[in-house]
Amino acid sequence: MSSPYDPIDATLGPAGARMPLWQSRVILYLRCLAGFLMVKTVYSWTLICGVWDGDMSRFEMISLAAKSAVIWAAIMNPVAAVGLWLGASWGVVLWLVTAMVQILINASAPEGVGRLMIVAALETILVAGYAFLTYKAARESER
Repeated sequence: MSSPYDPIDATLGPAGARMPLWQSRVILYLRCLAGFLMVKTVYSWTLICGVWDGDMSRFEMISLAAKSAVIWAAIMNPVAAVGLWLGASWGVVLWLVTAMVQILINASAPEGVGRLMIVAALETILVAGYAFLTYKAARESER
């Protein structure tokens, strides 16, 4: 049985039924998050390919942990973004796993990941925002 605040199940109601306020906010949040992940993906691939870097890519000069975080983001973020846009539960799970791995990699990297630590902090805030919204949606559905 699925949870009462799952965005995918929200469309199973009668035609024309209005979705509760917090459930619609969760879906909007997931779609905005999907857009953010796609922007992050493009940034990761420009870093990997050395766009705008000239002869020597910055990617070749960063630490192994930073390289791991960038490659992980470049591969996993677009897949998670598709799942988030669709409102599928697997998209949320994939995004949460991806975010946790990136946070752990960036937190364990000693040097050369200044910008990536900012991304890790932002990911932590985004996860907390998702937790808050799903909590409010669950409370709304209990009433």
